Amino acid sequence: MILIFDIGNTNIHIGYYKNGRLIQTQNLPTAEEMDKKSLKGLFYKKKSIEGVGVASVVPSLEQKLNRFFKDYSVNTFFVNAKIKMPVKIAYNNLGADRIANINGAYIRYRGDLIIFSFGTAVTGDVILKSGIHRGGLIIPGLQTQLWSLKQKTALIKGIRLKKSTPLLGRNTNDCVLTGVINGIKFSIEGFIAKIRKVYKRDFQVIATGGWAKRLCPLISGIDRCDLHLTLYGIYLLYKQNVKD
Repeated sequence: MILIFDIGNTNIHIGYYKNGRLIQTQNLPTAEEMDKKSLKGLFYKKKSIEGVGVASVVPSLEQKLNRFFKDYSVNTFFVNAKIKMPVKIAYNNLGADRIANINGAYIRYRGDLIIFSFGTAVTGDVILKSGIHRGGLIIPGLQTQLWSLKQKTALIKGIRLKKSTPLLGRNTNDCVLTGVINGIKFSIEGFIAKIRKVYKRDFQVIATGGWAKRLCPLISGIDRCDLHLTLYGIYLLYKQNVKD
């Protein structure tokens, strides 16, 4: 069994792969104080773990995982720009989560692709069917934008998310929500349209990330919402780089 960690700024997404199939997932809040006790709890849930794959944007947790699993002589693989991968990435300091996403999407969906991940940040990446990563974008995510307004303004506090968001707000809460949510929506829709126009290709658009389930139905042009794409990408890269 292979244990997969997708360590983000806000949450840790964990997956258990057995015989090439994702059999279980769980989410934990990202915490700098993750200790040996909590790691042992994850490790001993599945006693047959033979390897660990990690994509992390939090270096301190990456180091803790490396030390912990080294003590148990478990193969631990970290996604980075130097590993063997099917996609030729555009630049060397591309985040590990984005490397996992673009490689996972390329193998799973093929063709010309635009990949969006909706998390603490919203990232977008463009991949051509030839396996060339052309680059991408990063903008603040939904929760990050709400937090920023709360921190930087005196009168905007305690914004509550709702099931539906009006086009025009009639109170401060709704005005903030429509501004942030529709701001992300229009940014993504505009980016999709511009990329299709520039490259003159019919890109398939894939979305993932912690906020994807909430935002995908609101954004025109997204073809598929793949909530476990990052886990799949990490697993795929583990299998390509680690000998059994």
